[in-house]
Amino acid sequence: MNPRLVGLLLLLFGAVMIIRGGGPGGLLVEMLWLSALIVLALQLWRLLLPRYGLQVTLVAHAVVAVFSVATLKYLAGAGILAFIALAFWLVYHRSRAGRSWALVPFGVLATIAIVAAVDELIPGWDSGVVFLLGMTATFTALYLLPKEHGGARWALWPALVWAFITLTANDPGGGLTRWIAPLVLIGGGVALLGWSRRKRE
Repeated sequence: MNPRLVGLLLLLFGAVMIIRGGGPGGLLVEMLWLSALIVLALQLWRLLLPRYGLQVTLVAHAVVAVFSVATLKYLAGAGILAFIALAFWLVYHRSRAGRSWALVPFGVLATIAIVAAVDELIPGWDSGVVFLLGMTATFTALYLLPKEHGGARWALWPALVWAFITLTANDPGGGLTRWIAPLVLIGGGVALLGWSRRKRE
């Protein structure tokens, strides 16, 4: 582990602890604290995984996640979801082609974590939009990934469905409704043509 990075993390942890000890932490301090714990979890993966394997690394990751929830107030829900999502991402990153399934729970949990954070950071904002966009982005990314990195052609269909739901939910007046169906059909046709062309090649 890089000594300079460890030093910076220790400084950040110490500063956050001093601020939190002086009274209620507040959202900004909790964001810094959660960010520091996520960086710590990433470093633990790099340090432990090659030496002790996946199970020990997951246990250490869970300990950091539980510690984050115990020390957070406003972002506790978003924090635990973020740590679970991060675990799925790191499992995928360890063996991309064989563990592409981990991208789906990663995307779903990361989206819900962002929604929970938005609810705390911007209480008056409609976080449902964030959820719909996150789900659309999850399956779109899975479809667009190269096959050797775990990309899946089937992800096109849920991506189109979530895109349709997102457009419909954000068009209460109905002005875009008459354009949605033909655009989805055209997009599906183009995707199928591209898919069949790749199969022939």
